[in-house]
Amino acid sequence: MDTAFFEQLLYEEETSTLDVKKEQYRFVKATDDEKSELLKDILGFANAWRRSEAYILIGVDEVRGCRDNVVGIAAADHLDDHSLQQFVNNLTNRPVHFHYEAFGFEGKQVGIIRIEKQQRPIYLKRDYGKLHRDEVYVRRGSSTDPSKPASLEEIALMGQTAGPQSAELVVEFAYIERDMALGVRMAWDAEFVEMPPFNQIPDLEAPRQTHPVLGIDLSALSIDPFNRLNPHYFRELARFESVRLLFRPVRLVVRNVGQVSATNVRCEMAIPANIGVHVMDSSDFPDAPKRRSSIADSFSLKGIKPAFRQTPGDVTIDKNDERYRIEIECGDLQPGRRVWSDVFYVGKAESGQLQLAGHIYAENLPQPKDCTLTISANVSRTTMTVNDLRNLPEPPDDDDD
Repeated sequence: MDTAFFEQLLYEEETSTLDVKKEQYRFVKATDDEKSELLKDILGFANAWRRSEAYILIGVDEVRGCRDNVVGIAAADHLDDHSLQQFVNNLTNRPVHFHYEAFGFEGKQVGIIRIEKQQRPIYLKRDYGKLHRDEVYVRRGSSTDPSKPASLEEIALMGQTAGPQSAELVVEFAYIERDMALGVRMAWDAEFVEMPPFNQIPDLEAPRQTHPVLGIDLSALSIDPFNRLNPHYFRELARFESVRLLFRPVRLVVRNVGQVSATNVRCEMAIPANIGVHVMDSSDFPDAPKRRSSIADSFSLKGIKPAFRQTPGDVTIDKNDERYRIEIECGDLQPGRRVWSDVFYVGKAESGQLQLAGHIYAENLPQPKDCTLTISANVSRTTMTVNDLRNLPEPPDDDDD
């Protein structure tokens, strides 16, 4: 949602594509009857006879004949899109394509539910609250009357006007350690650490061991190729800590929520490169440094990408002067199937919101599917001295976790 379009909606009357609500729907800790009010409105718009997307604006007071008044809602009252999606789509005969968005306007918070134009009819598989199974609720004009569901003739026409089916693809954030979606928004805390200049960070030196009789430095004579001192340890530690504290792992999931298979699916997300944001894949994330290492550690395969065919979930990071592009290969996605991406890392130097905007492509999509994910980063700034580096414990090796 952009400000100009939202402003335009404020001047429109309530119709089969627009509804305004002064207060937020009762959802969290609400009864089935209370939640069925929200369910009824979403189903009514989904089944409505319309030619464009529909919107429910929450935190807006209707003013007939004039610009609606934005009263706003508390930020804590926003609904969670992922929870809302699960609630609705667990009850319906087919997935309902809609999204909840938190939107800021004139210093106030507004909730926006956008309902896409989609295949109909959509109805409940079981009774819920005040609503009944197998009844097709439809918005006519400015309201959805549950006592007047669609007639058999209307339902038949809905099926006839559904048109050819196409795949329905969505992309969301996912948990790092388990296969579970997080929704289209995530938040994290990070730390931007200002390190000493590398030319001011000293070498790591071995403790001096003097021969009691000859008085010579024995440590300088001991050269063990399997237990070598790493003179660059503190500089490597500074880089490792900088990246570890600022960058956060990100994982995505791409799902086919429609009833038609999608072939050769690819997701591309872009982030501007000039806004203090950096993106890297796992091969670029620095290894934990060691005070002592073996000569074999010099022959690491990390960062060398194998030249074989990509598999579903593989992530490629492409960067130019203008943007980072995150590409995820998904292969073919049958209805209900999902692909979990490899982990990549995003670092943001300042607190604020960051949007990953892009498209999902498939050979049998009539046009690319737009998608937007939002990250809210809370970044604190700290400083680390050479003495701070000296006092840090040696990080555990990844293989030891």
